[in-house]
Amino acid sequence: MSDFPTSANVVVIGAGIVGNCVVGHLARLGWKDLVLLDKGPLPNPGGSTGHASNFIFPVDHNKEMALLGEQSANQYRDMDLSVDSGGIEVARTQERMDELQRRMTSAKAWGIEAHMLTPAEVKELVPFINADVILGGFYCPTVSVVDSLETGTTMRKEAIETAGLQVFANTEVLDVITDDTPRPNGRRKVTGIVTDKGTIEAEHIVIACGVWSNRIAYMADTYIPLVPAVHQMADVGPMDILAETNNEIGYPIVRDMDTFCYERQSSGSMEVGSYGHRAILHHPDEIPSNEEAALSPTEMPFTPDDFDDQMETAIDLMDMLGEAEIKYAINGLLSLTPDGMPCLGEMPDVENLWSAAAVWVKEGPGMGQVVAEWMTYGNPRVIDSHGADVARFYDQEKSDEHIWARAEESFIKTYGIVHPSEQWGDRRHLVEGPYRSRQEDLGAEFFQARVWERPQWYNSNADLV
Repeated sequence: MSDFPTSANVVVIGAGIVGNCVVGHLARLGWKDLVLLDKGPLPNPGGSTGHASNFIFPVDHNKEMALLGEQSANQYRDMDLSVDSGGIEVARTQERMDELQRRMTSAKAWGIEAHMLTPAEVKELVPFINADVILGGFYCPTVSVVDSLETGTTMRKEAIETAGLQVFANTEVLDVITDDTPRPNGRRKVTGIVTDKGTIEAEHIVIACGVWSNRIAYMADTYIPLVPAVHQMADVGPMDILAETNNEIGYPIVRDMDTFCYERQSSGSMEVGSYGHRAILHHPDEIPSNEEAALSPTEMPFTPDDFDDQMETAIDLMDMLGEAEIKYAINGLLSLTPDGMPCLGEMPDVENLWSAAAVWVKEGPGMGQVVAEWMTYGNPRVIDSHGADVARFYDQEKSDEHIWARAEESFIKTYGIVHPSEQWGDRRHLVEGPYRSRQEDLGAEFFQARVWERPQWYNSNADLV
């Protein structure tokens, strides 16, 4: 007789850092009858968690993301699966130095310790850095390196022990079942899922599938606006100065954001990551299966031509990188959304279908707590997460055309300097007011709020200023 369940209170799809943290926090909040599924093997089912760089820079201009990152970092520390390595963002230009001063403002506002450094002070902390090419640095001592796979295992085991969580790896979801009977609020309701091992009736379903999340949403005839995008990384080594630390990480992580790169020690090697290449986007159906993938589904074949320029700039900052070999390199997949924020919460058109998508390792535990509290109390208590609510998107934003255009524009902004009022260049004029032509006659300057074009001022009033 099969032990595969036919019913459950909650089914969480995806056993990466997010799915594991969702079931862990649901268990802590008293939920029972939980099921966790993944189409891959455990502990590493093949999603982005398995190849993540696993570091957390806690300072962000966005308060919501900064506090969620800090909440996640504290949870990693509580599980003893984190090491505070410290981290430095270096500046090669005066514009970047000004941006680092702005980051100091955000750090102070959110209560995060940070310090501005001279080039000499940067070199004291990272002796192999070329101080001649930088103007200074921004140092945060609480930057940490975490073990996301072991964290997922820990949260999953806790849910098994305290809530009787049932876990099924190598289980593919084939369909999401909804009750399409008209309801007073006009919404449908999720009722279960179909897998290759059987059907499960469920009161709640959580989509925590990373780059595959929208594929599952499609099965319920709804939409999670995200696209899988490549982030290149290479493991360069070995290097004696790193091996001599006898640690996974003994030096601060360096983010060379003027060149869109970072350098992070990984035992005797250095991981060099890049956000400076062209935007390389994939449709979920292009991602290979575990059986087809050479490494894992989200470790796509490396394209060296996209990495060569970034490697040269990394060598310019750290000469020793030019004396070592690239041992391992991938085009790693991660999730991008039209506005760079996660997609959390109940789907606006399907009751009890929850999204926990577009979440990176640095926010995984905190986001898991947000979703679990949302399901329990009707709203998150750990933080106000309205900026990450999946219901924030208008219909005009729920298209592949829109997501891909915004992802291509936003990818380079990952390490870019973004003005607080900076406007998107593409996918404008999606919704305009009835007085648009008259506003243009008056010299209106338009800002976009979600999909709406709104005049901020009129050049016809310039002589009044």
